[in-house]
Amino acid sequence: MANGYQENFLDGVSIPFPQFSPNLKQEILYDDSLREGYVVDYPNFSIVMNRAVEKRSAVFVALNIDQNLFKKARRIDNWRIDSRVGIENQLDNAYYANNPLDRGHLARRSTVAWGDSFADAQRASNETFYFTNAALQHANLNQDEWLSLESWVKALNQDKDGRITSFSGCIYGENDRTVRPAGRRLALVPAGFFKVVCFINMNNELDVRAFIQYQDKEALADKSASRRPGYNNEIYQVSLTEIEQRTGLIFPSQLYTANPLRFSDPEEAENNVSSTPERIEVAKPQDIISAGDQRETVSDQDIDIHIAAAMVNPKGTDAGAEWVSIINLGAETIDIGGWYLLDNSERKEYFPEKTLNLLPGESYVVRNLSVIKLANRGDVIKLYSSKGERVDWVQYTQSRVNVGSPVVFLSSYDGLQR
Repeated sequence: MANGYQENFLDGVSIPFPQFSPNLKQEILYDDSLREGYVVDYPNFSIVMNRAVEKRSAVFVALNIDQNLFKKARRIDNWRIDSRVGIENQLDNAYYANNPLDRGHLARRSTVAWGDSFADAQRASNETFYFTNAALQHANLNQDEWLSLESWVKALNQDKDGRITSFSGCIYGENDRTVRPAGRRLALVPAGFFKVVCFINMNNELDVRAFIQYQDKEALADKSASRRPGYNNEIYQVSLTEIEQRTGLIFPSQLYTANPLRFSDPEEAENNVSSTPERIEVAKPQDIISAGDQRETVSDQDIDIHIAAAMVNPKGTDAGAEWVSIINLGAETIDIGGWYLLDNSERKEYFPEKTLNLLPGESYVVRNLSVIKLANRGDVIKLYSSKGERVDWVQYTQSRVNVGSPVVFLSSYDGLQR
């Protein structure tokens, strides 16, 4: 018998299922045989399904995690239909064949694999292989960025007792891409995914982190909740209200209070919050904001200088042959003397201290990199002014790295590609 998600799992806090906006409520799959008429239970997690013909996916997956009881369960990789939901309400293998889409676990198998005994953990692991728990995720996202976020959750060390609750699900836009197997009904490919992580911190207080990751940002262009743009395959820490706006899910009120990121301007200036809704790029766990953390000063909306390209994997030896180019796309001349580049390991590569004027439309190449290292497996490059303001931030993956060819971050129409 599946135990399902337990709202009282965290010490001293009750976190019930999210509620639904009127529009979302019309798409929820209801069946009298399910818990409360709409909750599909599995060991350690529960799923609420979207019955809309073009979606047939999880509205959210609610998961309880006990880090103290993890077991190394075997992976069975036997995906199957859940008869409680009905074959007509879920996407089967046909939707993942002959395309770059993976069956992305919304409840990660190894994170679900916990219990008092190995048998309990193995059973929980096996139960993640229902199509109700799968989402149409691009292979690159599922194998890299999304996996890194899942790994952070599994290894979370800010909780007081090893107990974590999370909610994950799909985000759809107005112009989603589609997939249609031969002889089957069309399905929308999610524009992105969200994850909300809840735990009791070392101060015995409820703590929350919320994230969005896009795989098709263009589908959400008309629904942007932030003045700062988002890019595909990057993880963003966000306010819970942004997830609510994008999904129609209304979370318990205490979660909004416990999330450190702001959706609207605070009454008094605090923690160097310069603009709202807040959206923080996350390339490593240290980038994730906690309560009271100071935000770095970001001036990418004020200074129109961008990282244009980088030679990550030059022919022959890398030493002295890697370079990064920047370009001034603004209307004013900018002195870039004393500016610096930063990689994901926080190493700094400084520009010359002397006056170095970059004219409108002019580019500058930082050659013979000696401090920062551009990893072939993928990395982050940040550009800072001499005052320590972050001016640009780019990320590349291993799939974009080719021997002897630069990774380009600017398109022909001067729109950033990540």
